[in-house]
Order: sequence, then C-alpha cells, then structure tokens
Amino acid sequence: MTQVIGDLALGVRLAVGGSRKSWGRLALQGIGIGLCVAVLLLAAAIPNALKVRDDRADSLNEVAQGTGPAPLLMEEMYVHFRSLDIAGNYVNVRAQNAPVPPGLERLPGDGEIVVSPALAELLASPDAGLLKPRFPQKVIGTISQAGLIGPHDLLFYAGDTTIAEDESNRVYAFGKTYERQAPEPILWMLSLVGIVVLLFPVLVFVGVATRLAAAQRDRRLAALRLVGAAASRVRLIASGETLVGALTGLVFGIGFFFAARPLADDISIAEVAIFPADLLPTPELAALVLVAVPVLAVLTSLFAMRRTIIEPLGVVRHQKPVRRRLWWRLVPTVAGIALLVSQFGAIGDKDSRFQFYVIAGVVLLMLSIPVMLPWLVERVVSWMRGATPALQLAVRRLQLDAGTAARVVGGVAVVLAGTVTLQVLIASVEKDVLAEEKRDVAHNFVTLTPKDDFDTAGFKDAVAASDGVRAVHVLDRTFAKLPDGRVTNVSVGTCAALKAQAEVTDCTDGKAYLVRFARGTAEARPGEVVMVGGKSPWTVPELAEVPGTAPGVFLTPAAATGLDLSGEKPQFQAELDLAVPDAAEHMRNAIAPYSWRVHAYFYGQDDTAEVELVFGAVRRALIAGSVLTLLLAGASLLVMALEQVRERRRSLAVMAASGVPRGILARSLLWQNGVPLVLSTTIAVGTGVLLGVMVVRVFDAEVVYDWQGMATLTGASVALVLAVTALTLPSLRRATGALGLRTE
Repeated sequence: MTQVIGDLALGVRLAVGGSRKSWGRLALQGIGIGLCVAVLLLAAAIPNALKVRDDRADSLNEVAQGTGPAPLLMEEMYVHFRSLDIAGNYVNVRAQNAPVPPGLERLPGDGEIVVSPALAELLASPDAGLLKPRFPQKVIGTISQAGLIGPHDLLFYAGDTTIAEDESNRVYAFGKTYERQAPEPILWMLSLVGIVVLLFPVLVFVGVATRLAAAQRDRRLAALRLVGAAASRVRLIASGETLVGALTGLVFGIGFFFAARPLADDISIAEVAIFPADLLPTPELAALVLVAVPVLAVLTSLFAMRRTIIEPLGVVRHQKPVRRRLWWRLVPTVAGIALLVSQFGAIGDKDSRFQFYVIAGVVLLMLSIPVMLPWLVERVVSWMRGATPALQLAVRRLQLDAGTAARVVGGVAVVLAGTVTLQVLIASVEKDVLAEEKRDVAHNFVTLTPKDDFDTAGFKDAVAASDGVRAVHVLDRTFAKLPDGRVTNVSVGTCAALKAQAEVTDCTDGKAYLVRFARGTAEARPGEVVMVGGKSPWTVPELAEVPGTAPGVFLTPAAATGLDLSGEKPQFQAELDLAVPDAAEHMRNAIAPYSWRVHAYFYGQDDTAEVELVFGAVRRALIAGSVLTLLLAGASLLVMALEQVRERRRSLAVMAASGVPRGILARSLLWQNGVPLVLSTTIAVGTGVLLGVMVVRVFDAEVVYDWQGMATLTGASVALVLAVTALTLPSLRRATGALGLRTE
C-alpha cells in the first residue's frame, strides 16, 4: 500500500513539478476538463429543475372537491396580447378561510389584482398601451417564486365578486396532482437526440483534454520504464499524474457551473426558462459526474500509453508508429447507418425498441469520428507530397506523429458534427413551424367563445363597433359522441362563419365539411349515428374533407336538419380588416368589460417574427458553444505547436543557420496545424449532415440545411489555424536564433 501511494505521489510531483510550462499545461488541462464538467453538471441539474417546475405547477392546481359551501370561486382565463399568452384567474372570496394560492400573501378583493413580476414589467413598458385597458384593477402586490413555474411567467389573480357558483369553479384547496401526459413522439425523440448529440462530445473531449501535452509525458514514463520500473508502477505513476489534471478540472468545472448558473434567469424563452436556484444537480447525479470524470480520464490515459508500456524505446527514439488498421474502425459507421436506415419513417412506432435503435445509431455514428480520424489523417499525410519546402516539412512531421494532432482535433470534430446535426434538425423543424404560422396568418377571424350567460345582442354590437371589425358571424357549437366512445366537435353556421375555421371555397347552404388534423384521431363518418350533446341521436351526412384550424364537423344550416342545439352557447366570429393596425387588440379591448366571461383567440396572429427569434436564439447558442469548443481546441493546438517547436528547436536552428528562411518554417507550421484541422472539419460537417438527414428521415420530415451556420463553423476553423500559427511565430523566432545552436 505504501508503494502504491508513493507511485501516485510521484505522478503528482511530475504533473506539478518543473517549470512554469508544467503549471501552464496543468491549467489548460484543468480548464478543458472543467468546461466538460460544467456541461455535465448542467445536464445533471436539468432533471431536478424540471421536477421542481412540475412540483410548483402541481401546487397551483385547484382542488374542486370538499364539504360544505366552496370558500373560493375561481374562473381561469387567458388574456392574449399579440403573440403573448397571459394566464389569469378571477377569484371570488366567499369565506375568511378561503385557500390562498402559492406565491400570494392574500387573495385580491373586488377591483384588485396581483400580478407576476414579468406581467408588471410588461404593463409598465411603453408598448403596453393597448394592454392596460384589460387590467383596470388596482395592483396590490406581485406573485413570488413559489407561485410561478418560471421567471418569465405572465400570470395574474384578479378579484371579481360577480362570479356565480357552478360545478366547474369551486375551489377548496390548492395542490392537486395530475398524471402527466407523455410528450409527443417527435418532441421526445428530438430531445433524446439533442441530449446525446450534446453530451457524447463532452465525454470525448474529457479524453482529449486528458491527453494534452501527452508526448512529453509519454517520454517521461518511457524513461522510467527503461530504467527498470515495472509496468504496474508506470501505470500508477501515470494515474497519479492524470488525476491531478482531472481533480483540477473538477474544481474548475464546479466553479464554471456556479458562475454560469445565474444566467438561467436571462433565458428569454418562457417555456424553458428556469429559476437559477432550481438548477442544482441531485446528489446522485452530481456524485456520478464527480466520479466518472476522473475515472474516464485515468482510463483514457492508461489506454493511450499502452505503447509506452510495451515499447518504451520506440517512444524515446520517436519511432514511426505502426500503420493503423481500417476494418474495425468501419464497424461503428456501418452499424450506426444500418440502425438509422432501419428506422426511417418509424416515428409513430409504439415499439419501445425504436428509441433504442435511433439513439444507438446516433451514438455509433458520432463514435466513428474519433475512431476514423486518426486513420484518415495518417492516410492523407502518407499520400501527400511536398510541392513546396514548407509543405514538405509539415508533411514529414505529420507522417512521424499524426496521432497527436488527430487526438486534439478529434474532440473538436465530434462537437462540430453534433452541432451540425442539431442545425439540420432545428432548420427542418423551423421550416415546418414557420409554414404552419404563415398558414394561420391567412385567417382574419377572431374566435369569441362565451363562458357565461349574458346579453349576447349587446356583446355582438360592442364587437361590431370595434375599430377594424368588418362583420360578426355566429357559429353554433356542440359535441357528438361517436359509436366507438370518442368525441368530436360539431359546428353549424353560415358559409361566412364557417370560413373562420375551415378553408371552404364552393360553400352553399346544405353542404357539410370535415376537418381532420392527424390520421387516427376521432372523426365522424358519413352514415354513422352519433349522440349530439350526449342526449339525442343524429345521422352524419356526406362530408367533404377540407383544411382548417380546428378538427371536427362543420355544417351549413340546411345540413344541420335534425340536429338538437338547444342549451348550447353560440360562438362568435369577428372578421377583421387586417389593414387596420392592431385590429385584434382593439377588438379585445372592446370586450374587456366582459373579462373572464368571453375567451378571444386570434388565429391570424403573425408570430413568424417571434418564431424566428426563438430559433435564432437557439442557433446562436449552438454556434457560440461550438466556437467556445474551437477556442479550447485552439488552445490545445497552441500547446501542441509550442511543444513541438521546443522539441525541434535544435533542428530548426540548424535549418535556419543553413539558410532556410524563417518564412518557410512559419508556413510549415501553418500546414502542420491546418491539415489535421481541415480534415477534422470536413469529416465533422459531412458526418453531421449525414446524421441530421438520417434523423430527419426517421421523423419523416423534409430536410433543410443551415448552410450559413455550417459556413460560420468552417470559417471559424480556418481562422483558428491562422491564429494558432500566428501565436507560434514568437517561439519559432526564438528557436531559430543563434542561441538555438548552443548545444550543437
């Protein structure tokens, strides 16, 4: 045991002892591993943050069952303002012991309102002039974090003593838990693919950061092996040296994580924004990260030094490495492609193995990059011929040691491939979302759905008098229970009213239409007998299928013969003149006195700009992360280049003294840095595009390429090579001076 501790301590002394260069390499290694640790801790914190969000959401759910009179009546309502959805609750306090929702100090009385901080900020903004008429109440406070799901929630509680009791608005307490629905398959698969694509490169980069400045360490360990140290002792010494860098990386990573955690509050997308305090890894996941990173670093180091253990003399003499074999490197590529091809169009498959096949295919294809890159770099430089002296010097150097450069750029290639994959996925999804938004913009109707009984004639006059309203149509709505037990909507109105929700072109009285959203959803079929309103039978007439904004059956009055609509509330359709600026907002202000009694929704709201902003923010985050990774890779390349200049200072000084211009030597460094990075960027972009296309085909969607993002990453790689070479020139100048010959 004492010998084991002594060998580990020797490895620690080798890592931190020596000159300032040793500390510099240790710091760079710590920063590289630290960035990876910070990303892993962030990933480990997301499940806990989502659970806290869900718990707060459950705490806001009302409990509608109890004994005696309900102490609180509450009507939920969404107030729409342009592209924003403001969730609200109008409350009528009927007892002193009425339950208070989380986040509120007290319930608001009649004419009072409590708002979330984000809503208070919105109401105070200069652009909120059209929103303020919908909130005439007196603000008595703000909702605390306990009553919000995210920091940017738009939420309010307003007092209204006119709320009458019915079966749906009684509240006895808060905190009812509901079973959560599983996400849509395409969203779930996109999330899984995104997690794998983002986290797998991090694990690869841990190994890359562990191997920074590995050439000098291999020679030290080879020297120990040559003087008689046993292989087991050399492994322990290497483990001690690697553990220093890994533990330093853990310290850096924890610091980076807590330094970046407050930035979670600045995420502008409300659906994914979380409170910084919620972003905390669970003890189990945190322990897994803190243990897995050092173990991965040690295993990577021990695997990489296998030649040092077996052939230490070849390491010391810079022996040309044995040619790498190709056949086993093709296995991950072929297996990954086969798995993904087998799942094309299988997004609706209920077999649980579907997700496993897709994730396994993604992992194998990404694993193929660091596996194939050393072989590819070796083969390319073996085929290259030096057309110029500078290229000849660079090619010869790479032929002697192509593995070091391939290791450094291998992690970068995996990260770039993952980024390109996500860019293809995001661009494809963005196109579908924007296309749907643009289709909705063609609708110029606002749907007005009453939730309570009131003077509909006066309401219709108020809507018609609003600025920008051309006409008001009435649509009678009910539901029909199908023979299989499922339910679908039934709407009756004139052709003008039907055009609000269905794209009817040759409409005449007596026609009936069907709008479907997806195959397999509930829909009525001609000739079926359905139960309308759950009480009276009705035979479905012939239906013409048309596109629309909501699924269901749409009937003209003559086609609704025999349909019992007694007791159903009408739905109003306000036809807008879109040439009037903010016509929908003026109409909503006109019905503001009806507050929670009417829900207004404008299908034609143009949200394309907001969608582009959201996707643009995601795209910029991806590019920023990739550029950060490139900068870290550039630092690794710089360390490698400076170390090689130091190792070759004697030969460089001899060449300079023999008349070789420094410009040729500088250009040789440029080629030496550029060839591996260009190869890695090429294979990364190619693999990323291939992976993105195959995953999109699995989703059975149209493939869209983000050429601008790919060009940005490619340009950043070229700039990186130039920057690394420029920073190496001062060291080259010193090495090629006369003092470089002092030991010759």
